[in-house]
Amino acid sequence: MKKFIPLAALFISLVFSSVCFAEWTLVSTGDVSGVRFYIDFDRIQIKNKRSVFFWLLRDRAKPVHGDLSSKTFWEADCGIPLKIRGLSVSVYKQPMAQGEPSKSKKKPSEWNYPPPDSSIEFILNKVCAAAEKK
Repeated sequence: MKKFIPLAALFISLVFSSVCFAEWTLVSTGDVSGVRFYIDFDRIQIKNKRSVFFWLLRDRAKPVHGDLSSKTFWEADCGIPLKIRGLSVSVYKQPMAQGEPSKSKKKPSEWNYPPPDSSIEFILNKVCAAAEKK
């Protein structure tokens, strides 16, 4: 029993630390706004051939309504046409979604179709391509 407790503690700390520290990869930067978009490619989940779930972190150069960053859990439909909807979002006053969220919403949004040549279309194409490789 004495050996079990330290091993269980080590296992729990490893599992929960991987949830807390995401591996964010910069995928796009807004030319005018300076907004940077990051994806955690390791946490992309595939429901079926078309439905893909992923986390997107948006980091702003300047605050909007006092907030600098947000983390959104998205569902993407990688079929034709591409579409996306937010499942939950947390907004932060600190960069890179650090600290406690200042606001959170966990209600799914309506499906949206990304405009051609937009940042979100570029991001969706990256996510769908990564999902195909999994």
